[in-house]
Amino acid sequence: MPELLTVLGLVLAVGYTVVNGFHDAPNALALPVRGRALTPKVGLCLSAVVNVVGVLYAGILLSDWLLLSAPVPLDVVGSATIVCALLATIGWNLLTWWWGMPSSTTTALAGSLVGALLGAHAVDLVADSPLTATALYKIVVPLVVAPAVAYAVAWALVIPLVHLLKHSEPTTTTYRSRLVLATGAAAVSFGHGINHGRRAAWVVTTLLLCAGVPVAADGSELWVLLLVAAGLAGGTLFGARRIAYTLSSRMVVMDPFRGAVAQGVAGALLFMGGTLLPVPMSTSQTTAAAILGAGQQQRFTTVNSRVVKQVLLVWGLTVPVCGLASATLMLALSPLL
Repeated sequence: MPELLTVLGLVLAVGYTVVNGFHDAPNALALPVRGRALTPKVGLCLSAVVNVVGVLYAGILLSDWLLLSAPVPLDVVGSATIVCALLATIGWNLLTWWWGMPSSTTTALAGSLVGALLGAHAVDLVADSPLTATALYKIVVPLVVAPAVAYAVAWALVIPLVHLLKHSEPTTTTYRSRLVLATGAAAVSFGHGINHGRRAAWVVTTLLLCAGVPVAADGSELWVLLLVAAGLAGGTLFGARRIAYTLSSRMVVMDPFRGAVAQGVAGALLFMGGTLLPVPMSTSQTTAAAILGAGQQQRFTTVNSRVVKQVLLVWGLTVPVCGLASATLMLALSPLL
């Protein structure tokens, strides 16, 4: 049983990284492609390469910043916890992709882990409750705080930039905006590689430790990093067009200038959150909130309130749905443990 759970967990971990890259690629590329700063093929290749750089940077230079540490026991129960959490997270990502909704893989995985541990705690497989202040912090910050900051900064930044560029030629403004869009795509992809690379490395490392395999506990094993990087890059190359269409056209329609503001804010926040401060951030929710903030600052609003409400509803459902699904899986598996 322990060996089966470990193998299944590793297979799911690889699937998780591929789905994660596929699901989150539009966060970096939806606006640059719509603004004609990048072509779809060039954008996907650029994002895949920068994701790899971000994963390796996080694993080699920031190996002590494992942001998703959780009270998972390093035994067969820990393996089962991660397997249940990965199943719930992958299922939710695929469902939200089908809906075309930019949901958070970060909060989905955190909620799934808490749900699985709650299920294990209910049947006395683990002694302590996972509902700790640290767990709540790692759910609330990417779910509420980071999107609120991204929205506010993008909304406020449009005002001085409009006045600063009001005498510029439209063609000059568009050209500069496209440069920012392309640069922002790289920044978002780099931040995504750092944040999600660390989480995926934690998942793989914890599975191996649960199985008694001697690996570095800080997630800095080179082969683990390469496995995670390959999964993220491979998934990114497919790109989730449904979600890209929601971000660039359904939720709000913007000119290249405001798109550049949103992309710049999201890229800067994800870069800072990945390199300067160990703050858990969601690429999807940070980017979508920045797009909405900049999109609200238009003379004639083009925000589709119905789609925005649907996106917010999906964000609110992510943690409870993933937690409930993961807890149910754990309770079903518990008699075998």
